This record gives sequence, C-alpha cells and structure tokens, in this order.
Amino acid sequence: MKFEYVTRNNSYKNFGYIDFDDAFERFVNKYDVIGVRWSEPTTISASYFLRLLQEGSLAKARGYGKGNNQENDESSNEMNCYYTSLLDHAALWKLKSGQVICTAMPYGDKQTIIDRFNQMVKQFSYPSTIKLHFLDDTYRFRSNGDYMIMISNNEVKLDAPIIEDIDLRTKAIKHSNSAQLRTQTTTSYVRDRYVSDYAKQRAQGICQLCGMTAPFKDQDGKPYLESHHIIWLSNGGEDSIDNTVALCPNCHRKMHVLNLESDVKKLLQALSKQKKRNSPNNI
Repeated sequence: MKFEYVTRNNSYKNFGYIDFDDAFERFVNKYDVIGVRWSEPTTISASYFLRLLQEGSLAKARGYGKGNNQENDESSNEMNCYYTSLLDHAALWKLKSGQVICTAMPYGDKQTIIDRFNQMVKQFSYPSTIKLHFLDDTYRFRSNGDYMIMISNNEVKLDAPIIEDIDLRTKAIKHSNSAQLRTQTTTSYVRDRYVSDYAKQRAQGICQLCGMTAPFKDQDGKPYLESHHIIWLSNGGEDSIDNTVALCPNCHRKMHVLNLESDVKKLLQALSKQKKRNSPNNI
C-alpha cells in the first residue's frame, strides 16, 4: 500500500481534510507520522485492515478472493456498514517505525462507539490485541464527529496520548463492587483484577502518591506499580475504580504501615482530578 507523504511544518491545508493546523501538527509530531491514506479502512477488506495493523505498512494485499467473492483487498465494501458509527472521517497513518494506526471521528455517544467496535471485532474475528482508544481533543484536526478515536494493535507499544483503554475501563466499571468477604482459616477480600489493571494503566507508570516513575518494568515490559485501596476493604472501602490507585512499592508499604491522613487526602484529590480530566465533558 502506498501512503501519501506527510512532512513536518508544511501547509497541512493542502490535504483538504485539515480544519486545525496546530492540532494536526501535534498529532503528527506525537506519533511520528510520515504517511497517510485518507478515507480508509472503509475502502479495503477487513482482513487487509487487520494485517496492516499487525504487520505495518509492508503488509501486502492478497488480490481477489475465491468463489463468488471477487473483491480485491484494496477495493472492498466489506467495512462500509461501520462508516458513520465507527469509521467516519477515518484515515490510516504510517508511522516512522513502519507501524500503521487508524483514526476516525465518528458520531454518537461513547457507549455506541464502543458497541460498534466490539461488533466489528466479533464479526471479523479480530484478536484481543486490536484495541479502541479515545484521543484527547487537542489532537482533533477536524471539526467533524463527536469523538476522535484510534484503533491500533496493542502488541506494538506507542508513546501515545491515549486517555484510556476503553475496553479495560468498561470491564473495570462492570466489575467494581463492594468488597466480597471470603472466610477460610483466615479472612481475606476478593479483589477484581480488572479494577487493579485499570488503576495501573490509568496511572501511566507514575506513582500517584510520590509522583515518581515506576522503579522498574515487569516481565511484560510494563511499569511496575501496585494497586492500593484508599479506603481499606477491611474498613468498608469498595473494590472499585473510584477507590483504587496505583503506587510504587515504597509508597504502597508506607500506606499500609502509616496510612497518614495527609496521604489519604492527597490520593483522593488525585483521583478526583483524574475523573474530571477523563469525564465525557473534557474528552
């Protein structure tokens, strides 16, 4: 697939799709974008879209299908049903690394967009590594659509201004609950892993108490932080995203040894600010 060349600091309005030059320049610079294919993937096959996300710009089209399906990988109506609700104002972007990502600016509320993405994943049997993200409005270079989204392959790490992994947030909210008591020879509380994983992801590698970067990375290459319930489960706190933060091991031990009122207040304030930043009115 040939991509249209994108250069730094040029007249972006030459593309004809840019309403806000500054936002587009931020997007290009942040992601190291070097090429674009406008109005795709709705003009290519679903399988070719997946290969581009997984293999990058070198992924090859496979020509015509067999039997009654004679559509070309590079000329297909297969994904048209997702145009307005998910892939409106879409584009494929080639990054300096060779990776390909997709952005779109669909119309509708968040949940509808999430539902349509999940429907697309199910229909075309995409793997769980294909993720939907909502991007910050500072990168919205067009006035169209209600949100700016990105679809990418999570097996490749991006230095990205992603607000949240929407799949994980949805699961975390669904699994948030009051603490469940399990009585064995000792008493322990059941903690949901989605709530814990989301708290760590939301922290983006930064301890929410001391503000320092995670001290090391785990075996999966992720910043190592530990989830902590601000109001302890044993004191009636909920196992929910509104009561869970991510801390470095040192701060986590400090909270369990000292649990200073000033630190509790600081963590509650940090969560409150984060909720405001990620609220629908600010996205």
